[in-house]
Amino acid sequence: MSDQALKFVILGEGRVGKTSILTRYFKKQFNEGEKSTINPAFHEKKHKYNEKIYDLKFWDTAGQEQFNAINNMYYQNSVGALLVYDVTIPETFEKVKNWVQTLQEVVGKDIIFVIAGNKFDLVKKSLDENKAQVESYCQQENCQHFYTSAKTGFNLDDTFNCLINSVLKKIESENLGGNRKGRGRKLEIKEQTEVKEKKKCC
Repeated sequence: MSDQALKFVILGEGRVGKTSILTRYFKKQFNEGEKSTINPAFHEKKHKYNEKIYDLKFWDTAGQEQFNAINNMYYQNSVGALLVYDVTIPETFEKVKNWVQTLQEVVGKDIIFVIAGNKFDLVKKSLDENKAQVESYCQQENCQHFYTSAKTGFNLDDTFNCLINSVLKKIESENLGGNRKGRGRKLEIKEQTEVKEKKKCC
């Protein structure tokens, strides 16, 4: 029996690979012709942390701008979020900032989130220019960033484990009577010196 049910959301523009990421992580599958999500759906898993079992639900929301109005209701009661952009389309990272702003307006600035630069398998040139911008923003928001590939599965386990364990660490700290004023603290970003190097979190 689960101790607690927790809601996570995955956000980003259409066609950045949100549904593909969830399918790869939860089902170990990849569909090259995955269609854009127009109706919210969720994936569910049990997760053990410090001898407790948590029921985790990851909601896949419709990402295109025309669906933003219906998305607000799906942000509510979320304890964590995965923000996704396409590394081959820099403009989608700029849109992540809008998603973060909306998320924080609905749920609160203490929401824990991780940013994923997806489609890393398609990168054919250096990411140095965009990488500096991404790292600067992540330092500003005090969040973690990973390069990922839904197609190959690259870094997905690390990405989800970082998000999930960061949230559970925060929840258990609060349950033990931790300082409620510290709820907004996220794990500090760790500098990524090599793009293909696995990152550690938590």
